[in-house]
Amino acid sequence: MLLYGADQDVCDWASLQLVGHKDWFRDSGAIGVVSNGKLIAGVIYSNYCTDRENNPVSIEMSIASIDKTWATRHNLRAFFRHPFIDLKVKRVHTLCSANNGDVVAFNKRLGFRQEGYHLEAWPLGGDAISWGMLKSECKWVKNG
Repeated sequence: MLLYGADQDVCDWASLQLVGHKDWFRDSGAIGVVSNGKLIAGVIYSNYCTDRENNPVSIEMSIASIDKTWATRHNLRAFFRHPFIDLKVKRVHTLCSANNGDVVAFNKRLGFRQEGYHLEAWPLGGDAISWGMLKSECKWVKNG
């Protein structure tokens, strides 16, 4: 079940999963995934950017999870629908640890393209990889 309207609770939970303290994401939007009454995943939307005329340009997505069962087509469509359809951004981007092969592979399967490699940029130490996706490339929203 998707959880809407509990942005800060999902942000705090995701922060604990990703960096070990709950204050990493503040004033961000979020969607959670609940299974058996327990939060098992959350996507955080942060760093929303607009152009000079206040038109939506981009947003950062960060996903945290403790159970792989959250990654259904239904949930992924909802996670990508929010930035691309509801917020009307042109692109989404994300960062991950360069040492986390599972997340690197997952980002590729989602359709992200690697855009950069950043030395000593991961908050928990080590290098980071930046990924981006344009709305026109997103398989999760192409057919409505």
